Amino acid sequence: MKEKNLAAIDLGTNSFHMLVVKVRQDGSYESIAKEKEPVRLGSGSGDYEEIDEEAMARGIACLKRFKVIAESHKAEIFAIATSALREALNREVFLKKAKKEAGIRIDVVNGQEEARLIYFGILQGLPVFKKRILMVDIGGGSTEILVGEGGDVLFSQSLKIGAVRLSERFFTKDTIEITDVQRCRFHIEAYILPLIEEIHKWKPEIIIGSSGSITSIGSMVLAMRNEKRDRLNGFEFEAQEFRKIRESLDSANTFKKRTRIPGLEEKRADIIVAGSLILDEIFKHFNLKKMMISDFALREGIVYDKIKNWKRYETLEFHSLDNIRTKAIRSISKLYPQGKEHSEQVTHLALRLFDELLGLHNLGTHEKEYLEAAALLHQVGLAISHSAYHKHSYYIIRNSEHMVGFSNSEIEIIALIARYHRKSIPKPKHEEFKILSNEEQSLVKKLASLLKLADAMDRSLRRNISDLSVTISENKVEMILIPNKKADPHLEIFSLEENKDLFEYTYNRKLHISVSKNPKKSIL
Repeated sequence: MKEKNLAAIDLGTNSFHMLVVKVRQDGSYESIAKEKEPVRLGSGSGDYEEIDEEAMARGIACLKRFKVIAESHKAEIFAIATSALREALNREVFLKKAKKEAGIRIDVVNGQEEARLIYFGILQGLPVFKKRILMVDIGGGSTEILVGEGGDVLFSQSLKIGAVRLSERFFTKDTIEITDVQRCRFHIEAYILPLIEEIHKWKPEIIIGSSGSITSIGSMVLAMRNEKRDRLNGFEFEAQEFRKIRESLDSANTFKKRTRIPGLEEKRADIIVAGSLILDEIFKHFNLKKMMISDFALREGIVYDKIKNWKRYETLEFHSLDNIRTKAIRSISKLYPQGKEHSEQVTHLALRLFDELLGLHNLGTHEKEYLEAAALLHQVGLAISHSAYHKHSYYIIRNSEHMVGFSNSEIEIIALIARYHRKSIPKPKHEEFKILSNEEQSLVKKLASLLKLADAMDRSLRRNISDLSVTISENKVEMILIPNKKADPHLEIFSLEENKDLFEYTYNRKLHISVSKNPKKSIL
């Protein structure tokens, strides 16, 4: 792969982070810039129902600055948003402002995907790939718990307890009372208790903590030891050391007192009590003895994930979904196992159409991946009902917790491609389609039209069509079907004529269909 620069932006509830790296030809990378701003995107918004105007303005201003820095390094930007945007009812307003005013497109990921990317980030900085680890990442709005081994996610859970969220709920007065702390502990405990049996079952070998609250605790432990380190990555602290930090925080019951605690940054002093209580309950209920700190987290995970995709796309002649996404698709497709042969045939034909029409649609490997995923899952809705099953497929894909490895916007696009593979073409009045950007609407129409044709090419469910070829001219597209020997594709031809409307509408060309006189020997 060619050398290129990449900027990974993590839009957290408390802070926005940006990491700019130079990616070498072998896929390794070096950091060339790091930026962090305490935006407090969730501040003042209650339980994140809405991002208030001041927080939104801070966020957009920060993104504008990040964009200038990224452009100075000629870096391609990948931005991921987490808890605050994930939950905000007005998140679309922020996403549109970010794109229009800062020129940055943001992907909002679910909690499981966030945890997966953080795990990948940790693996970049610590030699724990072969270890079974328990990962704890305490953010501003949520806490991610994950058990992983060998790059595989064995268990993950995103909890709606974070340092900013709990501070604004339980610690709004300058002086923190013992009763406030106790109420906060009970609240955290309600989230932790259901996980105890699951965590103990996996028997993790090593415990790793990441993000602001935990690194702040690590800095306080270092100060308590009278030690100095340039970086906290790989630093370990014992449970009894952490208990002493908790005692010092209980004693420092005002903001001013906490600012005097050695090792604690002033900008963390207002939320560290809540963050430390989350970790304290986790230590207590999971019976942890010590914790190792990772300086690497979500942004490094974004970098790893993008490099992995670039490397795969540029070095593999045959495109296919990566291992994590493949597992996600297989997990969902099990809902309708009897449709496996048809979905595989439709996927084969859809990808052949994609390749043949490259000069017409001008899409790339990422878009091809969306088509592949939608083709494999386009009929899972049959598990609910045959009536309007394409709509059921949309619902299953859009709401499945198994779509690990895909961002929310990618899941929405894949689900809509599957939804429009039959019946009505996309219309402005359709609510899910209407909220997409013009660019995303065009992409859905382009790919859904190919899936619609591919599905028609296996109308008989007999795999009559082995391959196809396409000729593109100014006003029309000629598609030649290559059937298997002794196959009778008359039903497929009829179905293609009935379902070519979306293709002709999208590409503004007439579709002419014919059958090759040189059929292939069937491989069935």
